[in-house]
Amino acid sequence: MAIAILMPSAEPRALTGRVMRWLRREGEFVEAGEPVAEIATARATMDVEAPESGVLSRILVAAGESEIAVAAELAWIEPGPAAHRPTEVASGLARVGRKIASPRARRLAREAGVDLSGVVGGGPRGRVVESDIRAAIEIHAHGVRTARMTGAAPSGRLLPLMEAAEWTPQVHLEADCRIDALEVFRAGLNARARAEHRTKISLLDCVVKALALALRQAPRANVALTPKGYELARHVDIALGLTLDGEIVAPSLPAAEEMSLAEIAAARAAFLARRFAPDAFAGGNCLVANLGGFGVKRAFPVVVAPWTSVLGVGAAEKRIVAEQGAPAVATLLAVTLSIDRRAMDEAVAGAALAAFKGLIEHPAGLAD
Repeated sequence: MAIAILMPSAEPRALTGRVMRWLRREGEFVEAGEPVAEIATARATMDVEAPESGVLSRILVAAGESEIAVAAELAWIEPGPAAHRPTEVASGLARVGRKIASPRARRLAREAGVDLSGVVGGGPRGRVVESDIRAAIEIHAHGVRTARMTGAAPSGRLLPLMEAAEWTPQVHLEADCRIDALEVFRAGLNARARAEHRTKISLLDCVVKALALALRQAPRANVALTPKGYELARHVDIALGLTLDGEIVAPSLPAAEEMSLAEIAAARAAFLARRFAPDAFAGGNCLVANLGGFGVKRAFPVVVAPWTSVLGVGAAEKRIVAEQGAPAVATLLAVTLSIDRRAMDEAVAGAALAAFKGLIEHPAGLAD
């Protein structure tokens, strides 16, 4: 008799969920407790595990379909002995030494540089699952306990906050960037975006692009925190701090230096519309914390793992400046680059901040 796989509740108050993707195909053998699908709600993602060992005989809900009610049937499993299981390669599981790892665990471990052979598996029969990898990342990357922000969402969307900031030696570098030329540049881009029905370029999008290019120009400031320690990163992966429903989330933009302003704007719009990839909240070497929307003039953010630097962005405001010996009105944006002093020194961070200021004040360098 077939056993149904039901839509679980990814969070306490969730009434529906969406199947993001199936990890197994019809006709494949699955073991009890093995992840077979990824589901998501507006605030969380999670794996759906097989309730029994057997053949995934029928998938009832295609990936990407509209919201499915909690407890609705997603697929059927025909129970059967494990002797009918195909090879490990065909089943989608990989052995590491004597260990077996789920697909999501393998992907996350590969992205974070975690050696699977050293991870203790907490899944059925010692299988390494996603939660095991995330625990290993926290242990190796932080070296200290982490605290979760009150009210933040589960399943990887929490910002990892240290219980004591003194664990990370901090340095803060400030700069005021004149953005009058940038606003003219951005107005021209948005006139074209409106005509082409594309997402408008925001000031934040320009900040992200300028930071990505600045870190490429000053590569010694583009440092990743890995289980092996601090290493120069191959790409500029930027995490974008956003507030959704009063919760802080930090989706990442991998290789942001290779993205156009239009692509950054589209990604930001997708994040705000809650269209997240399952691994959207893993990664990023530098975090952009935009507090200007709250009217904050200048922010001094604290650097916490896994980031090695944080760019705090304040509100743009009109100020009186000296221009050729005479007073003039200019629009200035206050920014602060906070760094982990173990990852880079002040001279390296200063070079990155100078490159950022130059790109903001001469925005032609941000063009696609």
